[in-house]
Amino acid sequence: MGIVNINDDSFSGDGTLDPIEAIDLARKHIQEGADIIDIGAESARTNREAISIDEEVRRLKSFLNHWPKLRDETKGADDGQLSPALLSVNTWRPEVVERILGPDVDLLNDMSALPDHHNASLCAKHGIPLLIMHSVGQPKISHTHQKWEDLMGSMLAFFEEKIAAAMAAGLARDQIVLDPGLDFAKQKEDNLLVLRQLEKVVALGCPVLLPISRKTVIGDVLNLPNPCDRDPGTLALLTHGMIKGAHIFRVHNVRECWETLRVITPLITDTLHVIVNLAITADGKISTTGKSPAHFTSKSDLQRLMEIRKRADAILVGRGTLEADQMTLTVDGHDPWRCVISKSGNFDPAHPLFHTKGGPRHLIVDPDADVNELPATIHHSGLAGFLDEIRGNPSINTLLCEGGGSLIRELFELDVVDEIKLTWAPHTLFGGKSAPTLTGLPGDFLPASRQYELSKMEKNGDSEVFLTYHRP
Repeated sequence: MGIVNINDDSFSGDGTLDPIEAIDLARKHIQEGADIIDIGAESARTNREAISIDEEVRRLKSFLNHWPKLRDETKGADDGQLSPALLSVNTWRPEVVERILGPDVDLLNDMSALPDHHNASLCAKHGIPLLIMHSVGQPKISHTHQKWEDLMGSMLAFFEEKIAAAMAAGLARDQIVLDPGLDFAKQKEDNLLVLRQLEKVVALGCPVLLPISRKTVIGDVLNLPNPCDRDPGTLALLTHGMIKGAHIFRVHNVRECWETLRVITPLITDTLHVIVNLAITADGKISTTGKSPAHFTSKSDLQRLMEIRKRADAILVGRGTLEADQMTLTVDGHDPWRCVISKSGNFDPAHPLFHTKGGPRHLIVDPDADVNELPATIHHSGLAGFLDEIRGNPSINTLLCEGGGSLIRELFELDVVDEIKLTWAPHTLFGGKSAPTLTGLPGDFLPASRQYELSKMEKNGDSEVFLTYHRP
């Protein structure tokens, strides 16, 4: 979450009253890795007078007027980023909230500690998630003398009460984000305690936002009175927050934080990110009736595939797809594992895969399959066993599956697909009752439904649509 302060008294001196400068900063944040832009028009500093409701609305709308165009035109730092970016509005007075919420706002970042139902009701009315921050008393009033006998116990009870109130106002639990409120009614040791025991807040089951950027607690620990000197400390808290399970990080220096997240994620997670890439026709087919390679998409789709392959540590295909398309699974400047699955293990030794330079070859077969001697590592484990094996391999964090249909179906049956890259080619209809679909033949349903959310959609010049789906 990249911070954009539309004011002239931000505590770190990064605010601006120029809406064009604010928009330019938001654009820079998205390009450097921000999934969410958080705009605020009034400083949270308690040594500054509150601005009027009309002035706060005017400042926020000066940004909102430009936001849809910026959001739709700006591309992020990589393909794993939310696109288009989301917009969070940092405000708390119901009179402002009522005039600001609308279709272009994706989150209300409310620092009021939810003293009543008004903001929750407004969010429910607009179908917008609500952030609830832990604090005491009214915002813009200093609480530096607040003392806690049992801070974490009080915080957990506070969140349970406020979650119940928000749900009673019409919000679902998954529309509620929690913020432990670092530096708000908390002193140095309080903040450090919250950070040490952050997993207790995460355990409440709502997304947790950690506002770590240039916080006073960093200055207290490092004796740094200037907030702009606290970016290294911000990265330390970011890493700690990741380990503790926080979900969103509100920051000023997006690029450094994005790079830190990219490096730390594969080191602290033992999960495997599985991507499925395929193309479908207007009638939902992924191949011809004869299950032969269709080649019904454009060069743009091939270029997209090459970009997706660069994200992968391993590429997986079925033996039938490998032979039908004469694939070598190579990537320029990148050597992912080249993995092929076949229950029988009946591989053709003359296939180009075995005679082309590239990443290491891995063949996955059933436990009792007989396999010829080939220049490859043989895994007598089947698909589920192979996934368990590489899930513990620190060098394999992203697995890309390129088909065929039976392999893709098995991945969905195992419920391990995290991301779907789908090229929809509505210029073609194959027809035929036996033509394969994404989950098998027509009428052949999965044992249980799987749900994904559309996170990106692009149209190219060849009458195709590129779609990206993620797990909710």
